[in-house]
Amino acid sequence: MTDQQIVLTLATKVMGWKRYGETEFWYGDNGNLFDSSFWNPLQNIADAWQVVEKLGESFWEVNIDLGSKSPNARVVIYRTYTRKDGHVAIASTVQEAICGAALRAIA
Repeated sequence: MTDQQIVLTLATKVMGWKRYGETEFWYGDNGNLFDSSFWNPLQNIADAWQVVEKLGESFWEVNIDLGSKSPNARVVIYRTYTRKDGHVAIASTVQEAICGAALRAIA
């Protein structure tokens, strides 16, 4: 999956945003249009945190482990009410790990 496909999947499946026709614009949470090129949770931690917050609204819990022994970030996402079958992702940045675990959780 390309970075663009990952961002598109997170925008539609997690954030619940809808595209404005065939353009690069999206309807955001408040119904206003925004340029999707400004939202990239793979590169921007603030955008990745929006994914975490949106998952939390749907009863997903996110654990982030930056670990002192590894240069990688480890993220586990699981359903709050079961605390079973966590979806794990390990990546070189926190935002990439968040996105990877989120993709596994919604698959």
